[in-house]
Amino acid sequence: MTAAERRAALIGKLAGLPPERRAALLRSLGGERADADGQEWPLSPGQERLWFLSRFDPEDASYNTPWCMRLRGPLDAGALAAAFTRVVARHEVLRTRFRLRGDAPVQVVLPPGPVPLEKIAISGEADLDRALREFAERPFDLENEPPLRAGLATPGEDDAVVCIVLHHIVVDGWSLDVLLRELAECYAAAREGREPELPELPTQYPRFAVQERQRDHTEGLRFWASRLAGAPTLDLPADRPRPLRWSGRGARVELLLPPEDVTPLERVARRRRCTSFMALAAAYEVTLGLASGQRDFCVGVPVAGRPRSELAPLIGYFGNTLVLRADLSGDPSFHELLDRVREAALAGMRHADVPFEHILAALRVPRDIGRPPLCQTMFNLHNLPNDDLLGTRFGDLDREIHVVPPSHTKAEISIDLWRGPEGLGGVLDYSSDLFAPATANRLVRGFAEVVRRAGADPDVRLSALSGVF
Repeated sequence: MTAAERRAALIGKLAGLPPERRAALLRSLGGERADADGQEWPLSPGQERLWFLSRFDPEDASYNTPWCMRLRGPLDAGALAAAFTRVVARHEVLRTRFRLRGDAPVQVVLPPGPVPLEKIAISGEADLDRALREFAERPFDLENEPPLRAGLATPGEDDAVVCIVLHHIVVDGWSLDVLLRELAECYAAAREGREPELPELPTQYPRFAVQERQRDHTEGLRFWASRLAGAPTLDLPADRPRPLRWSGRGARVELLLPPEDVTPLERVARRRRCTSFMALAAAYEVTLGLASGQRDFCVGVPVAGRPRSELAPLIGYFGNTLVLRADLSGDPSFHELLDRVREAALAGMRHADVPFEHILAALRVPRDIGRPPLCQTMFNLHNLPNDDLLGTRFGDLDREIHVVPPSHTKAEISIDLWRGPEGLGGVLDYSSDLFAPATANRLVRGFAEVVRRAGADPDVRLSALSGVF
């Protein structure tokens, strides 16, 4: 067995292990290290799981979170580096190292220091995306290097692409918005020779981690244990043999739902006292049910995980996964299914603060190193339009999002949607180990058809939609 295979086997032993056995497993890896670089804090439950995964497979880049923006105009690279340094100094989690102390990992907060702006070498515009992807997918050494790096590529005069890469252990979707807004303000302040206009932070992420570990989730765990007991694995027909070990390799296809298809579905939702999210999630469940032949499976939904206002301005890994258990039994009409999704979503949101990692442990979910646990698929409806994120200016520069299609995915199939001028746009990310591009495109077409037909006739039954595939 190779070293990588041994690490993969160890990952499969993590879920549900009691603390004393987990400690023994950690000790078997070695690498305990003592230092006095900075103040030590425990990890949050979500961070701890990501730390385990990173330690057992240091070359895995699937939890890297990149974001690229293209800036048109005379960029001041010194001011940009100063802006990164200012933001990292402001948020302790961005200058943290993750180390093993005794039987448990800790996060060590280091003093502020300069943040280098790495040069991303390119040979021209045609080489840009390759270079950005290589920069974005370089693994992090969480023990010895910062969980954030920044790079700059210059395709031409007055044309620059900034690539920001963070490990998921220190960031979520909300945090990225905070980071980019503060970075823009700090850049403008550096250019204008003034102090950034940013409010004082009420707390820091490591203190949240301490509070999160002290919370009592007994009631919530009872709810999830009853709701998710015996939930089967979603088993979509694959084009390729399932690998023994989950690699995270992925690809992406885009989708667009025009207003004439989405608006009728949203009217149906309002009549049933449902949100657009509930209606679209129901359509997604129908799509997966028709594609798999299953009537019972779980869909993961990202949630912000910031129950208190003091957490809103922080950067950190607060996000959690809300698990919706699909119930397509009895050949329901879309109206009936929508009511089921509404009930499941409202009940789940009352217990959305229970860490996903605690749910896995409480359910004693068998770990299969060949697939993600409990939720093999994710669904997300974003609140902000993707093409309007943070406006079109960065200081005195024109800004636009520069999308580099990812080559990794955290789920076998996932859909992200956001509103745009032409309707509801989005992407479907999929495991390229399992599915061919034709299958991904067929799922996109099927989802769009379900949205259209459910909006036109919400009394349509699941059996009448079987022709979608």
